[in-house]
Amino acid sequence: MVAKINDYNEDWFEEWLMLLPDELEKIEKSLHHLDLDYSPESLLRLEGWILDHYPSMDAILDDREKMILDALLRYVGEVFRVHLQGKWEIVRGDPQYVFDYLPIIRFSGSIPNTSPLSLIIASIDRHTGEFIYDSLMKKKALYGEPRVD
Repeated sequence: MVAKINDYNEDWFEEWLMLLPDELEKIEKSLHHLDLDYSPESLLRLEGWILDHYPSMDAILDDREKMILDALLRYVGEVFRVHLQGKWEIVRGDPQYVFDYLPIIRFSGSIPNTSPLSLIIASIDRHTGEFIYDSLMKKKALYGEPRVD
C-alpha cells in the first residue's frame, strides 16, 4: 500500500482513506500492549517497537512488511493530523515533489507537509527512539499548538 500509485489507479487514495478507521483498529488491536491512544507519547512506544522489530530500513521496506508499514504510517499520520489539525492528502503527478503519489498530512499555515512514511524510515535510520515524537513536538512548538477537537 505504501508503494507509489500510478495514473491508472486514481481511486486508490480514496479507497485507502475509506479503510483508514478499520486499519487503525487492526493496528491498535495487534499492538494493544503499546497503548496506542493517539497521544504524542504513544509515538515513543511505537517507535521503540519499530526499532525492536526492524534493524534496518531494508527490513521494513521488504515486500513482506508492506501491510505492517502501511498500518504504521496510518497511525503516525493520524497522530500528527489530530495534534496539528492536518488533513490526509496525496499529490498526484508532480515528479519534482518528493512525496508524489504518497500519503501525506497537509497542514494549514506555514507548517510543512509531513510524510508519515518518511518519518518511520528516518526513525530507523536515526535509531534514537524519539525521532517521530521529536518531529511532532518541534512542529507543535514552532507553529503553536492548534486546538484538538
